Amino acid sequence: MSEGRSIPFMPLEARLADVLGLLDTLANEFSGKADIFMIAKDMESDVDDIMPALHAAVYLGFVEVSGGDVKLTELGQEFLKSRIGDRKRILKKGLLNLEPFRTAYEMGMHRPFKIEELIEELDRKGYTEVREPGIKHLLEILLSEWAAFAGIIKKRGDDYISIP
Repeated sequence: MSEGRSIPFMPLEARLADVLGLLDTLANEFSGKADIFMIAKDMESDVDDIMPALHAAVYLGFVEVSGGDVKLTELGQEFLKSRIGDRKRILKKGLLNLEPFRTAYEMGMHRPFKIEELIEELDRKGYTEVREPGIKHLLEILLSEWAAFAGIIKKRGDDYISIP
């Protein structure tokens, strides 16, 4: 295991809109705490379908899971109550503690990079997730959706660069 592997990897299927929906449902329908099965039922989804969003929300510190119950954290409540600019700031801080965002940000601070270079660097760090079929497309979606919203990374042509 290499040095970078201790940093969690954002679930490849996690979408920002799904995390927002999960947080909103938890806060507004269940007063901040509920059984995972009840949340899935309320969202008209299967538990398996909301797991990527749940894992992302846990990694970002927005929720805690204990014994099948999901609880909104103080940070999750702050995020939901915040204006867009503050949401971006909170999200940026959280994403920089997750892969592939940390490595992408570090690479982009030195020079523009292509998605293939990010895949090689993550693989070198021991993240086997980047060996998944279709990883290039999945990483492009993660970077364009999460990192662009949070103001971490922007794309110019096929190159990605960090936003200081």
